[in-house]
Amino acid sequence: MKKNLISGALLFSITIYGQVGIKTDTPQKSLHVNGSLQITNEFNVGGDASKAGSAGSAGQILVSQGAGAPPTWNSLQGLSGQSSIAFNVFSTGKSVNGSTTFNSIPGLNYTYIAPADGVLLIQANVYTALGAYGGTGTLIFTNTQIAIKVNGNEMFYGMSTPMGAPEAIANPETTVIIGQINVVKGQTYTFDTVVKDVYKYNQTTGAYGGTFLWQGYSSSSSIIATLITN
Repeated sequence: MKKNLISGALLFSITIYGQVGIKTDTPQKSLHVNGSLQITNEFNVGGDASKAGSAGSAGQILVSQGAGAPPTWNSLQGLSGQSSIAFNVFSTGKSVNGSTTFNSIPGLNYTYIAPADGVLLIQANVYTALGAYGGTGTLIFTNTQIAIKVNGNEMFYGMSTPMGAPEAIANPETTVIIGQINVVKGQTYTFDTVVKDVYKYNQTTGAYGGTFLWQGYSSSSSIIATLITN
């Protein structure tokens, strides 16, 4: 049975199986409003006769689930093809100077819980520089390997060759490493950026990676990740 709502007072007399029309004589759904709608409190979707629907969380948007199903609240991260910054961290110090085994760069480690299935794009920007050198006139350099570990496994690599004389510490080199991994919603991923020396010339003290400091100048290495949802 279809009934056309003439005034608010008639709302309470309509049967629960009727269709209500506001400014329309031919309502197409249980409630058909031919005009604007103002909501001054929360908007609930879903639920049933024994419980209220969900009002969602701040920042979420409604996503259709198709005919016959209530829409759901979703974050932008949960939508296909959307991108968002997953994390962006900066070095807080330097790695062990001159080490021939991998050592972590302080601050360039992060634990990430994926909010949705997708692809995580990763970029590290790492400063490397030689340690202080007291000699004169001799060119010195060190080949330094950089890696990004994911869940403890080395996955992405880079190489730098900082050099200089006599104050080699004043000549930083920047290495950019780019990679990507597939992530699964709810799973945890740990990232760690590490460096080591693989060759030293002229008995230098080797290179470090991380925050570059020289005569009051400071610049931090960084690692940034962007999530693109499936």
